[in-house]
Amino acid sequence: MIVTYSIDIIISAMGKYKRRLGARKYMDYEASALERALQAMKEGMSSRRAETLYNIPRRTLLNKMKHIHTGDVGRPKSLSQAEERSLVDVLIASAEFGSPMTELDLRMLVRNYLDQKGISLTCFKENLPGRDWVYLFLKRNKTKLTKRTCQNIKRCRAEKTSEEFESYFQNLETTLQDVPPQNILNYDETNLSDNPGTTKCIFFRGTKYPERRMNTTKSAISLMFSATAAGELLPCYVVYKAERMYSSWIEGGPPNTIYNRTKSGWFDAGTFVDYFNKVVIPWARRLKGPKVVIGDNLSSHLNVDVLLACQRNNIRFVFLPPNSTHITQPLDVSFFGPLKKAWRTILQDVKLKYPSQTVWRNRFSQVFWPS
Repeated sequence: MIVTYSIDIIISAMGKYKRRLGARKYMDYEASALERALQAMKEGMSSRRAETLYNIPRRTLLNKMKHIHTGDVGRPKSLSQAEERSLVDVLIASAEFGSPMTELDLRMLVRNYLDQKGISLTCFKENLPGRDWVYLFLKRNKTKLTKRTCQNIKRCRAEKTSEEFESYFQNLETTLQDVPPQNILNYDETNLSDNPGTTKCIFFRGTKYPERRMNTTKSAISLMFSATAAGELLPCYVVYKAERMYSSWIEGGPPNTIYNRTKSGWFDAGTFVDYFNKVVIPWARRLKGPKVVIGDNLSSHLNVDVLLACQRNNIRFVFLPPNSTHITQPLDVSFFGPLKKAWRTILQDVKLKYPSQTVWRNRFSQVFWPS
């Protein structure tokens, strides 16, 4: 049996604010066209001629000329313009203080405001606005407000002052003076795990413990990426967590990739010096003039051998302000997000083909750089 649904039901289920077929039309014209039509009528053009020329209903033009029906289309707003402006100011201030509000926070804020004022609105159930009201509120104030995915940070990161950033960028501007983009290098360390992360799946309604079988490990592989301001990506440096290195771990990876291993799986002083000598120094030697290397201010990076190598190759080292890499680290801000998103997609595809296997050291290179 074929079940059919009306367009009203489909639109309601989708939650989209689309006009129903046959519904009365409102403002199927641009504001600039209306202004031109009204100006033409003021100069002597007939309303019928303006209707034909600007494709605006004649009755609309006549009402506008007589200043009739000048209000907004639709039912009156639940809150006044002044009240909505106050809500916008509260939302902006809350975000600037580091505690941005969610949609539920906004709805609760409105309900508390109405309760304190002793106002009861029948359009809100128990004075709590619905999600539709939030959607339309944000749409009305889209020039000032937007919804963004945010990250949780520690208090030490949140307490960075504007003076610290201004001082850092002033010093950076002096350091980068007369240095071409190809001579500016930024490095940063990240890690890739064998876990593709969580995702929404479809289950039978009422399932108490939704689970997906997918073998993973808790370990991670560290990678050091280096990129110039001109857009050149230098060879990747990979560090495994292991006591020994095996040849199968380095087969099929990205071209010119360098592999190493440590007991912890993280970069230490030794691996950073090795990375610096095998990746940064060859890059610096093929360039003329001063070079600038920008990176994190980690204790493992502050090494006498590294500083001596910088002096010999005319390299200026610039450390990012502590606890600020979530803002000031270029690779962290714009590169690692798309990288890890692509990595999770690769993991999901591999695990669908080989559900009983884990993607780790003996297969990492082939998976990370599929042929």
